[in-house]
Amino acid sequence: MGHINSWSNPSKVSRNDAIKMAAFLEERSRTPDLQVVNQKLCETVAAKPGEHLLEVGSGSGILCRMLAPQLQPGGRMVGVDISPEMTTEARKYALTDGINSELTYETCEAESLPYPKASFDAAIAARLLLHVADPDMVIREMKRVVKPGGRIIVMDWDFDTVTVDHPDRELTRRLLHWRNDHHGGNNWSGRQLWRRMRAAGFQNLSVKPWISVAHGETDGLTHSLWRAAQVACEAGAISPIEQEEWVNELKSRIQAGTFFASIVYFIVMGIVVPSKEQVV
Repeated sequence: MGHINSWSNPSKVSRNDAIKMAAFLEERSRTPDLQVVNQKLCETVAAKPGEHLLEVGSGSGILCRMLAPQLQPGGRMVGVDISPEMTTEARKYALTDGINSELTYETCEAESLPYPKASFDAAIAARLLLHVADPDMVIREMKRVVKPGGRIIVMDWDFDTVTVDHPDRELTRRLLHWRNDHHGGNNWSGRQLWRRMRAAGFQNLSVKPWISVAHGETDGLTHSLWRAAQVACEAGAISPIEQEEWVNELKSRIQAGTFFASIVYFIVMGIVVPSKEQVV
């Protein structure tokens, strides 16, 4: 049975499912490990007052809400998502946080952004490219709408970098490798970002690998591990007994305060090169 990755196009799911997906993103954004990851990304973006920023694949809008206040006074934050329902939910979350006047959410495809050339000072795509069919096209569109000298920042995890301190090495490898290769999009996207950005012709490329560490039940990575065991079991990659024993061992380590897991996020930034006609 093939896995359907709903995150590759949330506009194709039902309204209720889209609302649940937005709520899931909000819940995950509040976990201790992902709060740190999002903060590291925002530090890399280095938003300045008066800038116009774009987030492609903004989801529930958490990053837009983090960055929008940094653009004031005089700046503008725009988030776009392919799902109209996700866009609606993002507006609701912004209204709840009281910063809706500082940002705009719109619905469009990442591969065809409805903005003229050089409309923004910077554009970001976080945890998006692993889900899209043509990441290079999305990067080219981001480059088109950013001013010469502006910056593009992309971030994805690399699920094959997940480490888990578990006594059953064979089972851990089998479970994680199945999850990496068969569930949740292109889980090698993180390691491919440098190549994609270089091929797109950006200047001054930099890469920041961030090792996100989980120690407890409330961390986002911990819940991803429970989910990895579940989907691997449902696919027949591991048995129900193996799933139960693997998860219970990790839960016992959480209780003992000895649980350790990690994953690497790669943040790559490049500068848009002026076109030949702009240089003349």
